[in-house]
Amino acid sequence: MSIESHQRTETHSVLPHVAPGNARRGSSRMLEGYLGDIDYLVRERLWDEAAPLALALPHICVALARTDLASSREDYLAWCEEWVRPPEDEPSKSVPSPEQLYRMCEAHGVERELARVAGVPLNSLRQLRLRRLSRAAPPRRGVLPGELASARGEPEACAALLDAVHGWYGDWAAEDAIVQTNLARLAVLR
Repeated sequence: MSIESHQRTETHSVLPHVAPGNARRGSSRMLEGYLGDIDYLVRERLWDEAAPLALALPHICVALARTDLASSREDYLAWCEEWVRPPEDEPSKSVPSPEQLYRMCEAHGVERELARVAGVPLNSLRQLRLRRLSRAAPPRRGVLPGELASARGEPEACAALLDAVHGWYGDWAAEDAIVQTNLARLAVLR
């Protein structure tokens, strides 16, 4: 499945324009640490801790891609529509829809104020900056199907969002000046 081209304006659009064949894998220590924390919590089956962190990821990615660090319900849904897909090696695997992810986000109380009006997802960005588990997370691995035993769908959502953020960052955000500037600004605020 190819990524559609979207015009990006600095004031509202959160969807990137990706030139074919121009993908590059990069890394951000702060973002990788946050994703590693979620991955660790998922492996430990601590869904109540992992789910809110994972469900905040679309708001974080949207905010990082904008100079005003803002996000909204519409931006969250658009980001999920663009980036949340089944893994390339398992195209038949289903992933939660953007609406399902947003409903889960609301159920976990993630950035509730952004459901009504666009704004800066302060709590999520603060978690990105400060969230570090006391022990280092082991290397990232996929969640095994037998581990996905939650009635509320958190394991699937966490796995889908972790994969989406890795794709978003590696394919686009690692080279985006606004994202890199915002990550640097957040790192300085520690």
